[in-house]
Amino acid sequence: MMFKKFLDQLYNIYEIIFTNISFFSFLYMKFHEPSVKKEINMAEISPSDKILHIGCGAIPYSLIIFSKEKHTQITGIDNQTRSINHAKKFIADYKNIRVEKASGETYDVSPFDVILISYGVGDIEAVLKNTLQNLKNNGKILLRKPITETTEYIDSVLKNYSIKKLKLLLTQESYIIMKK
Repeated sequence: MMFKKFLDQLYNIYEIIFTNISFFSFLYMKFHEPSVKKEINMAEISPSDKILHIGCGAIPYSLIIFSKEKHTQITGIDNQTRSINHAKKFIADYKNIRVEKASGETYDVSPFDVILISYGVGDIEAVLKNTLQNLKNNGKILLRKPITETTEYIDSVLKNYSIKKLKLLLTQESYIIMKK
């Protein structure tokens, strides 16, 4: 937990710097692009899927890459007003992407086919509980999880519902979770 809090603080600093300098924003997105493309393939995303990204952040690189790759309807939420205000600038040219300020712990995920839970959400366990409880039939959760983030609940969900796993970057794993 201590390592995740450190990474979260570092991520907030990145966002403050990178959202104000377009060259760094571009590099940030390019850095993450190969990982997101791997996740899209792993999750077998189709253009007809409705996607929700919980914790989209100020630089919504996943939203943009999903949009470019699959041309699907995608919604991003974040619980920080600053992040949503910046994200709106990045997605202004994309008609199939929308962002809103909301909490993943209480958001109605039931209309969505694929729910992406970001690495940087504050309380991954609470967001995962809400998402898994309200996941539609045949819906998928794409969970980005810090390798160090482990709780009894998360471990239980991964053991019982995880169908695929992908190692990304140095400190992150992605899982596909489906109700059986």
